[in-house]
Amino acid sequence: MTEQNAPETQDKAPAKKKTEAQRKKEFEANRKAMEELCELYPEAFNPRQPKPLKIGIHEDLAADEKLSKTRIRRALNVYVRLRSYYACMTEGTDRVNIDGTPAGTVTAEEAGHAKEKLDAIDKRRAERNKNKPAPKRKAKPQPNKQVKEQRMQKKLEALVNKPKND
Repeated sequence: MTEQNAPETQDKAPAKKKTEAQRKKEFEANRKAMEELCELYPEAFNPRQPKPLKIGIHEDLAADEKLSKTRIRRALNVYVRLRSYYACMTEGTDRVNIDGTPAGTVTAEEAGHAKEKLDAIDKRRAERNKNKPAPKRKAKPQPNKQVKEQRMQKKLEALVNKPKND
């Protein structure tokens, strides 16, 4: 091994895995960026009723200069991976620009890719739900025989001693 190759092997050290706290923090930042994007461009971004986005919409968003490129990347990262976004990607559907105007259509190939992603999401959800134990119902503790008899005796006494209305 030569000295020239030595630094290259050092640069290829394995990347550190993110901790659960780091993943959660990053997820929250991405989610917040997506909410911001939805507020700024409601004609194009609506997570409950998404529309296919124009290819290259990130460039239009960056040119508008309302969000940083990092925020745009974070927001789009979450938005285009929503199950509802994949579901709206059907062949022939109009894509929209940042102002909600049509900007192209979804091709058969793009619709097929979205369908594959949608199926994968549904499969993961089904697996997760299959492995989840059914929620346990709390059984009401049954009072023992003596407690039942005491209750019945009190009710009977209350009825017997009830004042009469003449």
